[in-house]
Amino acid sequence: MKKVYVLVLTALFMLNVSATELASKKSVEKLMELTEVSKMMGAMQGQISNMFNGMSKQMNISEKERPAFDQYMKKVGDLLAKDMNWDVFKEPMIEIYTKHFTEEEVKGLISFYQSNLGKSMTKKMPLIMQDSMLVSQELMKNFMPKIQALAIEMKNDIQKSRQIISKE
Repeated sequence: MKKVYVLVLTALFMLNVSATELASKKSVEKLMELTEVSKMMGAMQGQISNMFNGMSKQMNISEKERPAFDQYMKKVGDLLAKDMNWDVFKEPMIEIYTKHFTEEEVKGLISFYQSNLGKSMTKKMPLIMQDSMLVSQELMKNFMPKIQALAIEMKNDIQKSRQIISKE
């Protein structure tokens, strides 16, 4: 009877281990392919570029200043393309996915993204991200001046504090 009990416990333990098996690199790559993560990265780069280009309005860039601004923006775009592309992000993203998802979970996600609903989600996600970025930009217009004012206030308070300390 003891042998049967040990055998059952061993089998249950092995089932539990396999149920919590970390996702494989291969399955995560399949999931990323189905969710078109690389395309979303490209779309994010475009949104970031647009956000930086929108700075010209906020900075009141004149026509005379435009060539220098455009030259700077080209450098920013080149830097984004070089340092923030899918080839740079792919391996770290795979590590993140394999760290947080089990193989079973990734297989479930793969099944979902192979379904019509999952394909619809993949198709619409870049549009959702684009609209979200626009909302974020709009919110940041009101938020950033407040942060800048707080930074100035903090700087002034620190300077006052240093002056008091130096007089002591």
